[in-house]
Amino acid sequence: MYSKLAWRDTGAMNNVVPVLQIIGYKNSGKTTLACKLISELTACGLRVGSAKHDAHEFQLDDDGTDSQRHLSHGALETVLTSKSATRVMSQAPMTLDEIASSMYGRVDILIAEGFKSARYPKIALLRELDEQQKLLCEASNIRLWISWTGTGEERDPASLSELPSNSTAPMLALKDETTVIKSALHLALSLLSSI
Repeated sequence: MYSKLAWRDTGAMNNVVPVLQIIGYKNSGKTTLACKLISELTACGLRVGSAKHDAHEFQLDDDGTDSQRHLSHGALETVLTSKSATRVMSQAPMTLDEIASSMYGRVDILIAEGFKSARYPKIALLRELDEQQKLLCEASNIRLWISWTGTGEERDPASLSELPSNSTAPMLALKDETTVIKSALHLALSLLSSI
């Protein structure tokens, strides 16, 4: 079991929930990695929150439900709760900072899927190595690259000189699942001790 006391003492002064983002383009494996990482962190005894950015519009609730009717009649926010669960629905966007702040005190770490432009440490997944340059233009603070096609050593050495200096994070091959999960877990746990 991982000791949460060290980061809680300092985090309590800053109202900070550690956030680790998982980014990449459609079908790059973000959700699969997020689920595996959430499972590993939970096994370490941590309370894990999650957030997902959806680039598309989605329905807050199914048609015909009472909460959907409340929203359609003008409620800005509604809460559905039962003996075992609670769902908060809001007709307003939230930033990742706002989501992390809202989870303070209830979770030990937040795993966020997407939110490329947010400031938090990131793991970036690449289906093709040529996506790396585009992601570097859209995102910062990338701490780990995971490639479907192999590792950075397999690239043409001439292409390395074209990459911005913030691309120096390690690159792992997705096919080496054990190393990927261990590295992602190590990165997540390091965020707990750095607050």
